[in-house]
Amino acid sequence: MTTAAFIIGPSRSGTSVLAQALGRSDQIAATEELHFYNLLQPAAEAEGAGPGWLWARLVAIQDQGRFFEIKNGTANDLPEPAATEMPPPEQPVLRAFFARLATSQGARAVVEQTPMNLYFRDEIRRDFPDVVFFLMRRDPRALIASQKNRWKVGTHGARTIPKRDIRRVRYAGHPLLQLLLLRKTLLASLAAEVEPDVVIVGYEALVRDPEAVLARLSARLDTPFDPVMIDVTDAGSSHAREGQQRGFDPARLDSWRTSLSATEIWLTERLYGPALTMPASGARPGLGELFWLVLSLPFSLLMALYYSAGGYGNLRDAAKRRFL
Repeated sequence: MTTAAFIIGPSRSGTSVLAQALGRSDQIAATEELHFYNLLQPAAEAEGAGPGWLWARLVAIQDQGRFFEIKNGTANDLPEPAATEMPPPEQPVLRAFFARLATSQGARAVVEQTPMNLYFRDEIRRDFPDVVFFLMRRDPRALIASQKNRWKVGTHGARTIPKRDIRRVRYAGHPLLQLLLLRKTLLASLAAEVEPDVVIVGYEALVRDPEAVLARLSARLDTPFDPVMIDVTDAGSSHAREGQQRGFDPARLDSWRTSLSATEIWLTERLYGPALTMPASGARPGLGELFWLVLSLPFSLLMALYYSAGGYGNLRDAAKRRFL
């Protein structure tokens, strides 16, 4: 049976680089961010679509790199899969898709990297009774800094990201909005930490000692550690242009100090002090900037919602899971 692992945690916590590292082993197949539970499955239910509709979109995301077309509803040329491609009706679609991926790559385990799966652990357990979750933990100041600069991935990377999505993440990267979103995410992470099928992965520990962390996770997947796992790229970085560097770089752990203002650092430390993984900075706020952050929040929120409309399945459910 294929071992299934889901890498979960706050967005920008290192889920992608961990999936990339594990996926470099020939024993482990790493998926793209499939967004099955938060996007595809709700959209299928809304349209009354069946397993073939889901399967076609999973293939398009994983094999053809068409996630943004799927998310934005512009992928209208997807063929209905042949009956021979489809799993038995009683088998969950995503579980069957993992088995197909493992077979095609000769892998023993499959890892999925959608951070939002943090909120769908019970649904995942129903489909994968023997699942393991790798829960990423990262300093909140680094999370806020990466979210603030996330829109730059569209200019740093070699991939084509639609302008609408770049605008969405730019408005959604407003520091106060991200601080509000982080509250529910950290609460969900705390709840997950005590669950027996959850393995905590510190991002800072991964960067400082990748061999030890990756060896521990490989053992959890019943696969051997492969030194090639450490040779990751900087794909998806919000701090550097892709292709400039390979491997884990501990020097980047402090990049939040220059990416955030003193006011933004102060706010994060005040609100999420217990979650810090590095010492507090002692930063002090600027009253003028604090006033501007509060004043500009409503507009950024409205614009983020505008550019998110139609792209995230059930937006009401997503807002409920993220805020309430």
